[in-house]
Parts: sequence; structure tokens; C-alpha cells
Amino acid sequence: MKKSEIISYIHSLILLYIFLGWMIESQRGNLVLFLPTLQYQFLMNDNMCILTQLENKFLRDETNDGEKDKEIINDSFIDKKLKGFNLNILPEKREYMIHSFVYGMFVFNYFLM
Repeated sequence: MKKSEIISYIHSLILLYIFLGWMIESQRGNLVLFLPTLQYQFLMNDNMCILTQLENKFLRDETNDGEKDKEIINDSFIDKKLKGFNLNILPEKREYMIHSFVYGMFVFNYFLM
């Protein structure tokens, strides 16, 4: 398994945790701490997840002389997933969607505590 695939798998697990972690009562407090930290990381890193940057770096390293489609390597994780479902969303709208979802999950978990 390639390093970029491992990072993508970890990314998917974290996304799954954000989606479903609230179902486990003991995880709600963790999510209330994790989600603002995630938002802060996006704020400080020019709206790019550190895992996405790491995955893209490994993708560039794994390709021979940059032969792979550069657009795919520079896409965000969510953009790659959406394109897998043939959904093309403008980057600004995608960012609003991501930040709104993370904030909504924070509020949801906060009030469930």
C-alpha cells in the first residue's frame, strides 16, 4: 500500500469519526475539542487540511516525473471524493459547505453533552 493511500484511508476514518462519533456518548466531549481544533488548523493553513497536503506530497513523490494529472494531485480530499461521485462544486461553495458542516457538528455535539 502506498503512503498516499494510507493517508487517504486515515483521512476517510477521521471523516467517518466526525460524521458518526456523536453516536458514542463518550466521544462527544472529544469531538467538542477536536472540531474547533480542526477549524483552527484550516484557518492557519490557508483552508487546506494538513493531511491533504501530506497526501498530495506523497502523490507527487510516487508519480514518475510528475506524469500524473496535476489537477488530481492538487485537489482537496473532499474535492476528490465529490469528483468520485461526479459532483463538481465551486471551490468557494465547497469551502462554505465544509466549514458549515464542521461548525454544525460542533454545535450538535456540544448540545448533546
